[in-house]
Amino acid sequence: MKKRSLLFSALMLAGVTNVHALPYGFSDARSVAMGNVSVATGGVTTAAFSNPAMLMVNETDDTFALHIGVGAVFIEDGGITDDIDEFQTIEDQIDSIVQNDPSNTTALLNALNAQRTIIGDLNGDSLIGRGTPNVALVYGGDSFTVAVTAGGEAYASGAIDNVTGTTGTILESDIQDDLNDNGILDDSLNVGYIPSADLKAVGVITQEVGVSIASNVTLLGMDVSFGIKPKVVSAEAITYRQAIDIVDVEDIIDDSTQDLGSFTTLDAGVAIGVTDSIRVGMVAKNLISETLTVNTNGFNKDIDFDTQLRVGVSYNTSFMTVAADMDLIETDPILVEDANRMLALGVELNAFDFVQLRAGYQKNMASGASSDDLISAGVGLWLGFNLDIAAVVSEDSVGAFVQTGFHF
Repeated sequence: MKKRSLLFSALMLAGVTNVHALPYGFSDARSVAMGNVSVATGGVTTAAFSNPAMLMVNETDDTFALHIGVGAVFIEDGGITDDIDEFQTIEDQIDSIVQNDPSNTTALLNALNAQRTIIGDLNGDSLIGRGTPNVALVYGGDSFTVAVTAGGEAYASGAIDNVTGTTGTILESDIQDDLNDNGILDDSLNVGYIPSADLKAVGVITQEVGVSIASNVTLLGMDVSFGIKPKVVSAEAITYRQAIDIVDVEDIIDDSTQDLGSFTTLDAGVAIGVTDSIRVGMVAKNLISETLTVNTNGFNKDIDFDTQLRVGVSYNTSFMTVAADMDLIETDPILVEDANRMLALGVELNAFDFVQLRAGYQKNMASGASSDDLISAGVGLWLGFNLDIAAVVSEDSVGAFVQTGFHF
């Protein structure tokens, strides 16, 4: 039986990027711990990845900052990995049964019916893998801030496809006819009663390099910051398809990879200090949209790098930050996973700028979404350098993000 870790590895290698149009990503441990809020809470070391306007919110008055982060999350809808593991366990049992012994016909029938039930449970289930490494170097001035960033993003989507052998009733006589004919279970005389399905995954690995520039003005007594981020994005598609009874990471082959090319686009954001404690923000990502086509390993699919809009609000004191973000645009799935439009809520408690305790909550507000809500938590430490750790979980999901850096 193939283990869960192999299935996760296969999906991470097999399909990675945006959901048809990429859902809003995560970029730093603080945001992840606070439920992925970032539009009105980003700081000088992380804002270039979330809302470039927030680069002007330099609460420590640092001139230089370096940020290095890496994270990954797996979101499972429906228990797909457990079901595939169970299917493969039954397949091993079928292989171990002496099939040319007529007394084993009933055992084979029960095993096949159990596999049919599992495939029925798998239909509509999905598994998403997402990974993000990034780095940012920031210079903060009195009237403007500049950040140079580089990073990648991986978004994997896996689902069940090409289901066969799950309709009609399996009769012991069907099985016995096969065994009498050639001594093995291959439904050669009664085609179509052995249940089978494929696990398929598709997506894109993206890399981007960008330069963010931010400044601010005073308008109607409010501090208004604005920023832009021109960026170059390159993409590579990786696709995967394999029968669920033999899914194995080793089956992913090099010729299933396709270079999708690169394009130039732009992010832009604004942040408004309504009062000393309340800030609102808005960010638009991929203002110049692009469509790239995956055409490899039997897949023919457009991946849309469409414009994304997210708004946020935060309440800040020296001791506490409370924030909420909301996606304004719903993104479509690559395969059968839920569409995506997230509501994010987060809180941070600050103890003397030395330790920050964080917690957050995310709910998918897209129409028809059934995935579990995500709960997150994390801690930030100042040890002469920043160390931030975050974790996100749900009933069937797990993820983590680690970030380090310094500022002076």
